[in-house]
Amino acid sequence: MKVKRLRPLAVLSVTVTVLAGCSTMSGNASSASARKAKGITEVRIGFAQRQLDAPYFAAMVDVAEKKAKKEGFRLEVQNANGDAVTQLNQAQTMVAQNVDVLVVDSMSPRTQKVQLQDLAGEVPLVFLDTGIEGVGVTSVSSDNYAIGKLSGQLAAHRFGRGKTISVAILNGGPDDEVVGPDRRKGFLDGLRAGGVTYEIVADTPALYSQDAAVPATESVLAAHHHVDLILGLNDSMTLGALQVLRDQGNTRTLVAAAADGQKEALREIRRGGCTGQYVSTGLNSPALAAGRAFDIAVRIATGKAAPRSFGKQQYTKAAGIDCHNVDEFWDPDAVF
Repeated sequence: MKVKRLRPLAVLSVTVTVLAGCSTMSGNASSASARKAKGITEVRIGFAQRQLDAPYFAAMVDVAEKKAKKEGFRLEVQNANGDAVTQLNQAQTMVAQNVDVLVVDSMSPRTQKVQLQDLAGEVPLVFLDTGIEGVGVTSVSSDNYAIGKLSGQLAAHRFGRGKTISVAILNGGPDDEVVGPDRRKGFLDGLRAGGVTYEIVADTPALYSQDAAVPATESVLAAHHHVDLILGLNDSMTLGALQVLRDQGNTRTLVAAAADGQKEALREIRRGGCTGQYVSTGLNSPALAAGRAFDIAVRIATGKAAPRSFGKQQYTKAAGIDCHNVDEFWDPDAVF
């Protein structure tokens, strides 16, 4: 495949880390018809993953690897380690290596749009988890606003209608331009819908990582000793906050996540019951999203479906999870 010259990147070269397999990509070369038929063993799909330091992102890779092994296509996974420029370089390299489809979990939709739009003109591009409007074949994700709102309503029920609470938020950092803001708005709207008034006393980055959430939470609590609720925009950050509260002997402050449904978070909700510190989370299944995204990638790569046959946005099931329904979602054998 001839690859056209892309707009220059801020960094001229990076080291590409191959985590698994060979390669297959799903992008959005705007082909009006299905691509030339290929046998599944000829298919190469590339996966440009944003980071692997949170279980949610690692679980997506696990799903992709198991699917590749089961179905017989070749898979290449690249880990950008949370750097948008690295991710662009890795994606560009995979396109140059003639992957059939590129799957991307975008690190920064705002700064990556032009480059990924160029790549989408070369190869079908499928977004997973975080997409860019108007770019690529489709974007497969949870409805982050809806999930956040459902979790927020459950948290409001725990505090009780008519209450006023102080809230500290652990966010995804400056590159988190779509997912985090949607989850944040949804959760806060859920609190309001549940009759709870809130004051945000802190809003600090923890980069979707449990490790990063620990010092972030320590700083928040040093400045706000009596905060009522710490909201993590995912379960990893919320689990980090809970760890700090326990280390400090704080049983008063409650925690909630806007989204994810991570196994360790569900375990905390089950153990604590309806009086525990971990109040709620929302279902954001990496297995559902990754499974669907790679199904689409395979169908395009094998010529069984045309890129234009898929809607631009596809959402997975949304649900709020608390002590009342946690057993419906609990799976001790789940990867995530």
